[in-house]
Amino acid sequence: MPRMSEAARTTVTIALGLVEVPTPAGPRYVVTRRPPDVHLGGSWEVPGGRVEPHESPVDAVVRELREELGIEVEPPEPLTFSWHAYPERLVLLLFFSTRLAAQSPPPAPLAATELVLVTRDELLAVPFPPANGPLLAALRRQEPPA
Repeated sequence: MPRMSEAARTTVTIALGLVEVPTPAGPRYVVTRRPPDVHLGGSWEVPGGRVEPHESPVDAVVRELREELGIEVEPPEPLTFSWHAYPERLVLLLFFSTRLAAQSPPPAPLAATELVLVTRDELLAVPFPPANGPLLAALRRQEPPA
């Protein structure tokens, strides 16, 4: 398949939520596996999705986490961003950190083939797609929770 020229591609803005889930063993983070029939199918990801024209990135991440995981979260905080050129599309990834709301049900893989809760160290070892590099770099710069 021929590569699209930069001019022929549009940028897709994606809002993603790094969701902290409190557990008796300490905080865990939600990671999901993409369905096989979508862009980067089978890859692990931080859940989220496209920002619609009528919504803010914060509204998009809250909506996407509700749709993809069936959860409610505390107000998301900006974490970092990434702009990446894949052969078939350009993506602007807006990463937010958030926490599972106290009254929320546990996360479920409603739009993914698999969901795992990982420790911070495990999160740093997940084989994410290349566009997620800035997220991992930002996490490595942060102090680990006490």
